[in-house]
Amino acid sequence: MANPLYGQNKQDIKFGQVNLSNEYLQNKLAYSSWNWNDLSLRLAADVTDAKARAGITLVDGDICECLVDGGTGASAITLPPALKGALTVFRFSVQADGGQNIVFSCAGSDVFEAGTICVPVSNLGDAQMNARRPAYLETWTQTVAVGGGAIVTVASSHTALTIAQTATDNQTAIGAELAFFSNGDATWRFGFLGSELGSGAINATFSTA
Repeated sequence: MANPLYGQNKQDIKFGQVNLSNEYLQNKLAYSSWNWNDLSLRLAADVTDAKARAGITLVDGDICECLVDGGTGASAITLPPALKGALTVFRFSVQADGGQNIVFSCAGSDVFEAGTICVPVSNLGDAQMNARRPAYLETWTQTVAVGGGAIVTVASSHTALTIAQTATDNQTAIGAELAFFSNGDATWRFGFLGSELGSGAINATFSTA
């Protein structure tokens, strides 16, 4: 007698071959939809400005509410290992406009995925905060900047993302977020949700190397 679930069994095997775990699918969906409901919160008290300057490591499965403001010195943030399905989120929980850099570095031999990201310039006003849209690193090469923004090119050899916490006008006011997701192969892709300060101009430095 034919197995009535034969087709389903084949599909299960197919999924097994590409190693699509529930956690991988859940985190990829969260990253794509910018929804952090299933992440754990790392409280701001654990990631103060002083601790960020001394150096902190983000955790897979966490959203980190950091109190870095860029006013005293540069901050060093290290990503967790880029294992398949890893997702970590960094949220600016105070106005980051002190002029110093914040650097997000890959761990070990991990690198960023090659591509381009068009960082938008938004000046919607506080009443329109929920109208913001994240910008994602795309694997294809963007040639036309949209939203008044600027295209940032990321090479496959790059291991650090540097953002200047520019004074007066920037995209790192309270509520700005960076999300890092790994498809495996020791690589990270990332997205950025800006939060405007002043005119909402892109930060003086927003680049990878």
